[in-house]
Amino acid sequence: MVEAITEMRLVDGYSDGLNALWDFREADLSTLTVEDMKLMLDYMEQTPKRRSVRIAILALKDADFLLLKLWRVVSRRRYGQTTKVFSSHEDACHWLEESHTPGD
Repeated sequence: MVEAITEMRLVDGYSDGLNALWDFREADLSTLTVEDMKLMLDYMEQTPKRRSVRIAILALKDADFLLLKLWRVVSRRRYGQTTKVFSSHEDACHWLEESHTPGD
């Protein structure tokens, strides 16, 4: 996951201040561990501009939804980032386009 984030930051036009959509609908998250989450949070703390953005996360499987909701809580508490988990691409995009409201 950290590798994916690192590669994303190298793409032309990428900015730490942009909202993002993470699409995990075809991903296998069954091997994601608590240690993996800690590593991602440690990595994310290196980009303080990401705290003011919204991250929409797409998932389809119930188990992934549960894991990603846990991620949402942990990342908000530790990092202060606003994330929300969706099953609908349209709903996720709509939420990203809304103005930021604290407490979402």
